[in-house]
Amino acid sequence: MTRLIVVAEGQTEEAFVKEVLAPHLDPLGVYTRATIVGKLVTERRGHASRGGGAFSHWLKDIRRILGTDRSADLRVTTLFDLYGLPNDFPGLASHGADRDTSRRCDALEEALRLHVGDHRFLPYLQRHEFEALVLASLAALRGLLDARDDLIGLTTLEGQVGDTPPEDVNDGPNTAPSKRLLQHLGGYSKTLHGPLALADTGLVRLRERCPRFDTWICKLEAYAGGPS
Repeated sequence: MTRLIVVAEGQTEEAFVKEVLAPHLDPLGVYTRATIVGKLVTERRGHASRGGGAFSHWLKDIRRILGTDRSADLRVTTLFDLYGLPNDFPGLASHGADRDTSRRCDALEEALRLHVGDHRFLPYLQRHEFEALVLASLAALRGLLDARDDLIGLTTLEGQVGDTPPEDVNDGPNTAPSKRLLQHLGGYSKTLHGPLALADTGLVRLRERCPRFDTWICKLEAYAGGPS
């Protein structure tokens, strides 16, 4: 048995862990739950449902989880967006300008792994952001929208993205996956429609369309063998 804690950026990612990831991993013996990074700090500031903030707050959360429970069966991973990382994120000064975002993800994950310094910790950055998984779920999203403008916008978005793999959709300030969704779908709600679309699409399809994401899931599935 392995207990897995996914440290996520916000409510949408938290819902994905609860509704999609945990139902897949729990039967394998990888008992999974999520916590929102920086939530304790933002709660003190009156923003109870929102995480985020400076990386120093994220690091405190990660180290608190690992330090409070020293059990060998505990594993901690992250679900952070590559796009919009805090300026104090480890390795960002050295690798943040790398135009190869797959390589940038790898380098920043390694910097975070070394910064935390615990063998039970597996860093993961979603390339380019969580909404890449929503772009892999546009067919399911169509079934969740009913406003005519949204359906027209979705058709436009589908044409714009075309055959581009969702993880390759770039991270520009106006062209990142989340920006495209907001531009074309006025009625889209990240916290409502995002998790529902992913759940309807299913993990198998998401993994087929998002190979980097699939590699992360494979690593989590490997925890089914117990602590190593």
